[in-house]
Amino acid sequence: MSVVALCSAHGAPGTTTSALALCWAWPVARPGRRVLLVDADPAGSGLLTGYLSPGVPDAAGVSALAAGRLPVTAEQVVGCGVALDGAGTRMVLPGIADPVQARPLASMWQSLLGAARDLSDSGIDVVVDVGRVGHRAEPRTWLAGADLVGVVVRGDLASVAPAAAAVRGLAAERTGRLAAVAVLVDAAGYSPAQIGEALGVTHVLSLTRDPWTARALAAGGATGWRFERSPLHRAARAVVERIDALAPDRTVVTR
Repeated sequence: MSVVALCSAHGAPGTTTSALALCWAWPVARPGRRVLLVDADPAGSGLLTGYLSPGVPDAAGVSALAAGRLPVTAEQVVGCGVALDGAGTRMVLPGIADPVQARPLASMWQSLLGAARDLSDSGIDVVVDVGRVGHRAEPRTWLAGADLVGVVVRGDLASVAPAAAAVRGLAAERTGRLAAVAVLVDAAGYSPAQIGEALGVTHVLSLTRDPWTARALAAGGATGWRFERSPLHRAARAVVERIDALAPDRTVVTR
């Protein structure tokens, strides 16, 4: 695979936490692959006030990348990223602090999507936190061009109803591509099959509700045996494996 985009349709169901959970599980579920989290939420980064609150280098992030020359290259993307672990198997491209900064990024997203294909060929998959759909500066490039789009949802009417509308909108956006899937973060007593039927999706990928691990991810404490054995981390590994099956690696053809 190359690009997985996560979005939400209502409130704050846990899109950023879900993206972080997948990134931490990624090298475990897909040995030999690295992962880059692109923080593309136009409403402002949740990572900058949480995981990345200690600060990021001036030369890092999507704004620094946009300030360079287009088209964006894979090397530029990695250069503007920040390692989340000592081995550099998990990286993040930090987002914006102020929604006003979102509009100038529009012309860069398509170029960055192209660079993501090159990153995939070099062993780096990309997970994108798109934030809530419907924002005036929403990066639709990711929603239309990602290999897989997951709509993050909770098992309650306030979350499911707008998510179902988002799934219908994405179906028109993604003609000829894999239909959107659901990423369920709290079933609230419903089965994945019931949630899938309500949303109109074939695949529901379930992440366990695990407040302790979610707080650890948000605070940058995703280490230690308790985290590695946590319900959320185990569920995230299973989700990455399902994503791999739904959107397998592209075959690189050489001539």
